[in-house]
Amino acid sequence: MTVSLVSRLSPVLLTGLTTLALTACSGLQWQDINTATLSEDERTLTVELVLASPGDDDSQCERITDTEVSESPSQVIIGIQVGNSCPRPGKATLAVGYVRFVKLKLRQPLSGRTVLDNTRHRRVEINRSPGGS
Repeated sequence: MTVSLVSRLSPVLLTGLTTLALTACSGLQWQDINTATLSEDERTLTVELVLASPGDDDSQCERITDTEVSESPSQVIIGIQVGNSCPRPGKATLAVGYVRFVKLKLRQPLSGRTVLDNTRHRRVEINRSPGGS
C-alpha cells in the first residue's frame, strides 16, 4: 500500500516542483508598493520603482511586464510586475539602479478609498502631488 501511494504521489510532486522551479526561473515578480503619489484630479497614482541599471550593452534586463488596478467602492488594489532577465553575477557586486515612475490610472477618483498593494494587501501610503489639495 505504501509503495502504491508513493508511486501515485511521485508524478504529482514532480509536476509541482517543476512548476515551482519554472516560476522561479521566469524572473517575474510583483513588487511591494509602500507609497504612491496621487494626482490633483485623484485619477492617477504614481509609484516610484528602482530597477537594475542597463547591462554593458545598454540592454534593459529589468522591465515592467504587467500592472494591476482593481477598484471597488471602498478600496483600490494596485500592483506592478517586473520581469528580470539579468544574468546572475558570478561574484558579489554593488547593485546600482535607476528610478522609474509608473502611472496607474483609476476609473474613478480615489475619493478617500483605501489603497492596498497586491503582494501583501497592506495599506499604501498616499502622498498628494505638489500643488494638489
